[in-house]
Amino acid sequence: MPTDIAAAIADKVPEAIMDLHAIRPIATLEEVAATVCFLAGSEAGYISGGVVDVSGGFQI
Repeated sequence: MPTDIAAAIADKVPEAIMDLHAIRPIATLEEVAATVCFLAGSEAGYISGGVVDVSGGFQI
């Protein structure tokens, strides 16, 4: 996700690690915010507990 911290270490992250990411490019802040807005809205009223992974499949 493009943040100040991510930008500071971007040149230190090997391309091989980025190749592990199932969906490229990395999520934007707006995409993550859309998930948060959905969960906070009435359409998610039946969701109770659990983990919503907004990583695009990136797991190390």
